Amino acid sequence: MNIPLNIDWQQILLHFFNFSILVGGLYLLLFKPVKSFMAKREKHYADMESAAVAREKDTEELKAEMAKREAAFDTELEEKRAAAAKEAEAFAQQQRDAAKAQADRILSDAKAAAESERQKIVAEANREAVAIAEDAMEKLLAKETSRAYDSFVNAAEEEKNEQ
Repeated sequence: MNIPLNIDWQQILLHFFNFSILVGGLYLLLFKPVKSFMAKREKHYADMESAAVAREKDTEELKAEMAKREAAFDTELEEKRAAAAKEAEAFAQQQRDAAKAQADRILSDAKAAAESERQKIVAEANREAVAIAEDAMEKLLAKETSRAYDSFVNAAEEEKNEQ
C-alpha cells in the first residue's frame, strides 16, 4: 500500500492512543488533584470569610447589646445616685432637726439653770439684806437701848442724888 506522504494510519492511531493515555494520566495525576486542591482552598477561604462576617455580625450585635447594658447601667446608676442623694439629704435634715432639738433642749436647760441660779442669788441677796437689816436693827436697838439705859441710869442717879 502506497500511502501518499508516507502517512501510516496505524502509527497515527497509536500516537493518538498514547496521547489519550498521556492526557488521561495527566488529568488523573495533575489536573484532578490540582482542581480538587483549588476547590478545597476556595471553600476554605469562603468558609473563613463567612466566619469572619459572622464574627463581625456577632461583634456588632455584642456592641449593640453592650451599649444597651451600658445605658441601662448608667440609668440604674443615676437612679441609685439620686436615691443616695435623697437619702443623704433626708439624713442631713434629720441630723439638723436632731441638732436643733438638742440645741433647743440645751438652751431651755441653760435658761432653767440660769433662772434657778438667779432665784438662788436673789434668795441669797434677800437673806443677806435681811441679815444686814437685822444687824443694823440690832446695832440701832443696842445703841438706843444703851442710850435709854444710860438715860435711865443717869435719871436714877440724879434721883438718888436728889434724895
